Amino acid sequence: MAPLTVVRDPPPPASGRPRRPGDPDAAPLDRYTRFVRRQWPVLLLGIAAGGALGAMRSATVQHMYTSRVTVVAPPVALEAGLPPISEGPFAQVDQRPVLNTVDTEAQLVSSGAVLSQLKKVPGFNVPADRLPDRVSITAPPNSRILIIGVRAQRPGSARAGARVIARAYIELRARLIGQYQVRNRQAINRRLVILDAELKALPPDPAAVARVTARTRPQAVLRQIFDARRQLAFADQFAQVVRAPDRPSHPDDPGSAVNRTSGMGLGLLGGLLVGLVRDRRPRRLRYRRDIRRRIAVPILTEVGRDDLANAGRRLRNLAFAENARTVLVTGMPGATADPVAVSVAAAFAHGGAPTTLLRVGAGPVPAYPGERDARDPDLGAFLVEALAADDGDRGLADAVERAHRDSGVVVISGPALATAEAVTLAAIADLTVVTVALKRVTDRPLTAAIAHLEKAGAAPRGIVITLAKKGS
Repeated sequence: MAPLTVVRDPPPPASGRPRRPGDPDAAPLDRYTRFVRRQWPVLLLGIAAGGALGAMRSATVQHMYTSRVTVVAPPVALEAGLPPISEGPFAQVDQRPVLNTVDTEAQLVSSGAVLSQLKKVPGFNVPADRLPDRVSITAPPNSRILIIGVRAQRPGSARAGARVIARAYIELRARLIGQYQVRNRQAINRRLVILDAELKALPPDPAAVARVTARTRPQAVLRQIFDARRQLAFADQFAQVVRAPDRPSHPDDPGSAVNRTSGMGLGLLGGLLVGLVRDRRPRRLRYRRDIRRRIAVPILTEVGRDDLANAGRRLRNLAFAENARTVLVTGMPGATADPVAVSVAAAFAHGGAPTTLLRVGAGPVPAYPGERDARDPDLGAFLVEALAADDGDRGLADAVERAHRDSGVVVISGPALATAEAVTLAAIADLTVVTVALKRVTDRPLTAAIAHLEKAGAAPRGIVITLAKKGS
């Protein structure tokens, strides 16, 4: 008679749901959401710490304030524009005087005479080479307006410094330009005296004077006199403040809100880095929720010293529902699989199925848990046979086949999950159950061991938690 061959469907994935053939270029977005769910305390702590540091920086950093004063600087004649008398009365005459420029006014503001007055103001006791950095000059295009900004560590000092700068600039401008004007007026007056004397020395000729278009010597002298008098009539205008310096209400650097926002952003970045480091470190599984978050395998039941029998019945019913004749109970650590395997074998025997327990290891079989009076009196008996783990893949398969000759159900217990024997037996078994001891296992080795089972085509059906903490 030919041996019975059991044809099994491909095992379901570790998540318990059928896998879809995904696009190789698709990004697994749930990977990031799981990361946020796992590391949200670190992210919140980083944001809070960054915001607190930003607020502390705003409270302790030395701010700089800028006060601005607006001064109008009308054009002033620096040169008379008249040719020397030695060139004669027929020399070319510039009809307009030479006016100063806005660049000249800006150089007066930043001159040493003005900055020396600023150094006397409280709050500007800095080296002389750093004083120009405290003053800024802006001139709008096509205008004679100067906007002078003065920076200080206090708003009051900035306003006082702007007021002193404007006053010192106006006084220096009036003094320097006044000297030019006095010299030019003296030159013009001397020129008028010489021209008047020259005009008187000429023979009187009213007709020649009346002819405007004639290029006669009297007319040339008269023209020089008219130009000189017009230069004297040129109105001098003085600089004045058109907008007084204001008291700044906000510092020049970003305010406290910007510092807090920047700190929160940096804190979030630091939290992400710490979260990535923590997420890549092995994490000890302490609670049931830790297994749910890190292991994509369904949790079948939780067992302790009191409900191990109920867990065995539940696993037996699952094996009956899936028509499994070979059940592998492997665990991490491996010793946690023995009590669960014994309870499953006892539950099969109680249901009337001939059962054999194959144990990997030479230790004694753990006793069925529970008080003697509380045990089921109709608990069936099952055979226990030793299974040599060093027989190789073929030897393990032959041992399981021999056990099936005497029993309808074979329960295998003993191999640790991370061993090669566990992978071999999982490929032979119809149903694989993984036991996990809380507080004694980390996620990385457990995930790697389950991944090895999946690659071998023997994904575990579920996880049984042992020594579960109540209330978790």
